[in-house]
Amino acid sequence: MKAIGLLTSLSIKSMFIWAAITLLVGCQTSPQYPDKTSTFKLAKQTQSALSQYVAADLQANPNLTGVVPLNDGVDAFIARLALVNAATTSIDLQYYIYRADESGRLLLWHLLDAAERGVRVRILLDDMATKGADNTLLMLAMNKNIDVRLYNPSFERYFRTLAFISSFSRLNHRMHNKSLTVDNTITVVGGRNIGNEYFSNNTDVDFGDFDLMAIGEAVDDVSDQFDLYWNAPLTVEINALAEVEVTEQELTQAMELVETSKANYQDNPYIKRLLSSQLMQRMEGHSLSWYWGEARLIYDQPDKQNHQSDSDSILANLGTFLSQANQEVLIVSPYFVPTRAGASSLIDAVEKGIEVTIITNSLAATDVLAVHAGYRTYRQRLLEAGVRLFEVKANLDQKQSSSWTGSSKSSLHAKTFIIDKSSIFVGSFNFDPRSAWLNTEMGLIINNGELASGVVNSIEDSLAANSYRLSIRDEELIWHDDSKQREIYTEPDAGLWRKFLVDCIALLPIESQL
Repeated sequence: MKAIGLLTSLSIKSMFIWAAITLLVGCQTSPQYPDKTSTFKLAKQTQSALSQYVAADLQANPNLTGVVPLNDGVDAFIARLALVNAATTSIDLQYYIYRADESGRLLLWHLLDAAERGVRVRILLDDMATKGADNTLLMLAMNKNIDVRLYNPSFERYFRTLAFISSFSRLNHRMHNKSLTVDNTITVVGGRNIGNEYFSNNTDVDFGDFDLMAIGEAVDDVSDQFDLYWNAPLTVEINALAEVEVTEQELTQAMELVETSKANYQDNPYIKRLLSSQLMQRMEGHSLSWYWGEARLIYDQPDKQNHQSDSDSILANLGTFLSQANQEVLIVSPYFVPTRAGASSLIDAVEKGIEVTIITNSLAATDVLAVHAGYRTYRQRLLEAGVRLFEVKANLDQKQSSSWTGSSKSSLHAKTFIIDKSSIFVGSFNFDPRSAWLNTEMGLIINNGELASGVVNSIEDSLAANSYRLSIRDEELIWHDDSKQREIYTEPDAGLWRKFLVDCIALLPIESQL
């Protein structure tokens, strides 16, 4: 009888779920995006603290872009906090993921402080990762100096998963862009989202990542890119989406909780690490070393699905960039699924005498098993053609502060392409179909041999300790742990269950979604 009751209960639940899906699908129509007021970047204030801070550097390098690489997670976060604290006119924040963890809250508190002193704050987030955050976003938008908009949102705010299924063709397109621009004077672009794992504040996993803090010509372009997305029809104000209302009493209670949380956070060990950041000391001592060169910001249009054949796509621009290599290409991509066409292009480059090196995650290090399932089908072909292939270890012998390695439990997240040790791309683009066709992406290309060579040399110096070098012998795949002088003949450090799941996923025809 219990079994019959259980089956009946499951049957009723299944009927309810399918009824809800049917209702959502049946009601699905092309969304009507609500009107909104367009706003744009504010003019640089020459007398602001940030403008004065960089004035001499800009004057000495007219018409160029200067960048500071942010390899270390702590430095990357302190750079963001320092810029927000120095803001006097505007802050434009654009991210795919903004977590409600310690790092997310700490940055949010600084954004609130900036708004309270009169700084205009525009927050643009992809809607995919905002589930359950409507109340918080509404409270932020109640501040007269804060506006919050969501890219390509679900208009069903409660049954988000069902809505995604019913509107898959629309909601499968996401905004993966990442930028933080202050006073239209300094910007940070690169691979990091906002969350503990991106800023070396997570004891379980650390995403080894890479950003550039930039001044000069490219900053205005980043602001223009932000305005394009901010005012695009696909972007909707949180007030036009949320199905709840926040009262003044709820806002007051929330702000009281913020003040309590601030007080409790003062003794957090991460605060001490931030205060001891080498970047903080260099910023305070006006001793930042900028790498100067001609730069170009490349990015997709907000409605990328309607521009896939256009020359203004990031895919076309990166293709042109990589095709300019004469000697070597280095591709660092945590999610690497080259597709047949991409693999052929890499092999063609090798046949022309160009050394091609790929660095991606090992099975043990990746956080997306489906991507590894797609990637592994290309390994043997690439290796046989002469492509150098390295997979980052999940568990390093030494804990190092590096954009490529992270902590003792490491996962690569940096996205960097370098040609001929002369030019470097840093951004949000992964070498996979999702970045190419589904998500919008952005990144900065800068021509500076010293920077490009330095990054390549740093990576090359750490490869033996932090990655496995792959090869083919008698048609068998081999992982070389050069630091320990040993060979491994199966996916290293990965358990049987993880290997089994990847085997299963590899059977699915889902490469276009990876």
